[in-house]
Amino acid sequence: MRVAIHTRLKPEGVAGYEQAHDHIPPAIPELLRAGGCTGWTIWRNGVDLFHLVECEDWEALTAFLADQEADHAWQAQVGVFRDFTLLGGDTPLPVIFELPAAGA
Repeated sequence: MRVAIHTRLKPEGVAGYEQAHDHIPPAIPELLRAGGCTGWTIWRNGVDLFHLVECEDWEALTAFLADQEADHAWQAQVGVFRDFTLLGGDTPLPVIFELPAAGA
């Protein structure tokens, strides 16, 4: 399954957020994979972040991560750069359009 998420940074948090992602602790990708994540890409437009998460089951992944101390520490580290006032942040976006398969 693919899940899209829109989050936002504080204007003064852009550089810190990007620097943190230059040095992700090795435990984080390991945890994501253990929870069923096969891909996570983040794009930035100004302070807006757009995430594409590829996983077996989003709810199972988030439930798995909720019990992981290493993820709690990572979220605390990058959380200082985020603007949590965005309505619906960290909630999967609804699909509006998807290109149909050729011939469909």
